[in-house]
Amino acid sequence: MTQKYENIMVAVDGSHESELAFEKGVNVALRNGSRLTIAHVIDTRALQSVSTFDADVYEDLQEDAKKLTAELKEKAQKSGIKYVDIVIEMGNPKTLLATDIPEEHKVDLIMVGATGLNAFERLLVGSSSEYILRHAKVDLLVVRDPEKTL
Repeated sequence: MTQKYENIMVAVDGSHESELAFEKGVNVALRNGSRLTIAHVIDTRALQSVSTFDADVYEDLQEDAKKLTAELKEKAQKSGIKYVDIVIEMGNPKTLLATDIPEEHKVDLIMVGATGLNAFERLLVGSSSEYILRHAKVDLLVVRDPEKTL
């Protein structure tokens, strides 16, 4: 049975691993003639521990996210993808990427970069890709860096 994906979401955060996921996502979208949704989540949980709230921090993070996603959208369009959507959200990346954004944007494939966390780090903070794997209602592709080994 051949699976054709209609809307592929790639989670990006500016890391090397998310860049690899983006590149693979573009290729999969081209092969499937799919829409590409580029999703970036600003993790507000990390900012809640700061005792003095500074609105400039959020504004800076949003500007960085807009710049990153605009560059990636341009790359995707230059590669030949006709329909590219950008989603920038603030909140918990795990829940937003696993269920909220895919449901809202009718995503049928989620692509994320492997973080490379070791077992101890996963125990302490948990892996986003592991959470998405357990909670997503659509297919998930975790893109690994062939240069790195666990």
